[in-house]
Amino acid sequence: MMCWRAAARSRVEAAHARRFRFDAQGIVQGAAGFTLRASEDDGVSRRAVLLLHGFNDTAQSMAYLATHLHARGYTVRVPLLPGHGRDLKTMAASSRAVRWREAALAEYDALCRDFDSVMVVGQSMGGALSILLAIERPGMPALVLLAPYVGMPRNLQWKVFGAWIARLVVPYLRSEGGETSIHDPAARAESLGPDVVTARTLSELRRVAEDAEAALSRVWVPTLYLQSREDNRIAARDAEAHFAALGSADKRQQWITGCGHIISADYCRDEVGSLTADWLDAHAV
Repeated sequence: MMCWRAAARSRVEAAHARRFRFDAQGIVQGAAGFTLRASEDDGVSRRAVLLLHGFNDTAQSMAYLATHLHARGYTVRVPLLPGHGRDLKTMAASSRAVRWREAALAEYDALCRDFDSVMVVGQSMGGALSILLAIERPGMPALVLLAPYVGMPRNLQWKVFGAWIARLVVPYLRSEGGETSIHDPAARAESLGPDVVTARTLSELRRVAEDAEAALSRVWVPTLYLQSREDNRIAARDAEAHFAALGSADKRQQWITGCGHIISADYCRDEVGSLTADWLDAHAV
């Protein structure tokens, strides 16, 4: 059994290594975090935005939105979360809820040292991390949640349970549903996610999602909540319930159509960019 499991691990890790190219830091090429700095024509711009990508995704999925916000005059920071965008051994060992939360907080605080107004946009698990960040930094001027992964549906709860049993035989499980998370085939082909998970990484995702769900009523930051009607990960009724639970008196839920779960990169990316930028412009200090 152990020999079979080790062989299965090696086979999946080798396939992942063949699929991607890696830079000198061991990061999948194109997946690394990046910063787009605003023009300094009239001195350094005092507004910045932190973008947080989702689970099993990379900074690449936020690149189009980052460019859109940068064109509006913002300095934009898109970090690569721990355990993401690297080889599978690193993913399995470093994808931990506490590390994701620490990274988000450190990135936000670093921007606050250099800019007067720092706002946050989070997608999927990045949205859950943004919710947790907002309760730790309640002075945040504005928050945008893109299909935030808050709470965990019962069917996925069972999948996590099953993954812990399956790990006795197979260390990696295929991440299902990714092919419908982005409807645009060209954008989907550019995705740099690994398409596999482990029992531990799914459990860490659940921890973040459940913590964020419990924190919704304590979010007082002005919040825009964007959700696709065709989202394959989040049911409309759940999105409505989570929006209603937000504690902010200044909040807006906007439904969009024609795209899947990764709305920053899908067919609706221009609409997402405009709605996000308008919200941030209206609330920037």
